[in-house]
Amino acid sequence: MSVLDPKKTYKSLKKKGFVDSINKSPDHKWVDFFYDDKYVLSTKISHGNKDIDKHLIKQMSFQCKLDKNKFIDLVNCPLSKEDYIQLLNQKGLLD
Repeated sequence: MSVLDPKKTYKSLKKKGFVDSINKSPDHKWVDFFYDDKYVLSTKISHGNKDIDKHLIKQMSFQCKLDKNKFIDLVNCPLSKEDYIQLLNQKGLLD
């Protein structure tokens, strides 16, 4: 079973170009992804220390327009920012 650390996930997404969102929540951090200064997508991460379980990984991967394994690769670094942009472009999300 795959689980992700929320703090590591947040730091990793920030390194991949996600930025803190203006959407604020007392129980979640929102991060947005922009390409060429255009909004593309958002995902949210819990403020807590509890691991991100497979159900939440699936939700976050959907929000990030990836399958579960690609999202895990995005967080754990085998999938670079450039590769992520290429995948989003192939899906027609960066037009």
